[in-house]
Amino acid sequence: MTLGWFRKKDGKAAASSNSSPSPSPAPAALNSSVRIGQLLTEDLILRLPAGKTKEQLIKVLIERLCRIRKLGDPGRFYAKVIEREQGMSTTLDTGMAIPHARMDGLDSIVAVLGLLPQGLPDPKQPDYIIRAMCIFFSPNRQEVFTQHLHLLRGVSALFQPALLDEVSALESPAEVLRVLASREQ
Repeated sequence: MTLGWFRKKDGKAAASSNSSPSPSPAPAALNSSVRIGQLLTEDLILRLPAGKTKEQLIKVLIERLCRIRKLGDPGRFYAKVIEREQGMSTTLDTGMAIPHARMDGLDSIVAVLGLLPQGLPDPKQPDYIIRAMCIFFSPNRQEVFTQHLHLLRGVSALFQPALLDEVSALESPAEVLRVLASREQ
């Protein structure tokens, strides 16, 4: 599967899963104003392929997150999110899916963003079309729970249909980061 979905103006892929990722800064420090744009880097923003299930896309995103952030086995992260998704879908009527979980062993909140402009019906709520998926994990500690909730609320409020239209049309992860930074001020 090719992950180089952003295209330059000349039509060539801007990134590829075969290339080594650019170095990523450390995840944002924990505070009540953690924003998704602070947690993402260019190599943590992907354009997702069509023809996959929600669970397959979750797996792709978690594998990327674990590789870039050096989190170890992606299987434990995937299992935790899928367990949570069994109870209630995290897809919103805006087109944003926010699979998330609190995890033992994390020092900070980590996240990955996948864009799915072609859309994918949510398996539990077929009237809800997933256009983007932001997966995040936070440390499973009581003192971090407020930040977890703030980030969940912030992502829900930020990724409205107009923003999803805008970022889906962008040509690079760097442009997505610029738009998020301007909207999260």
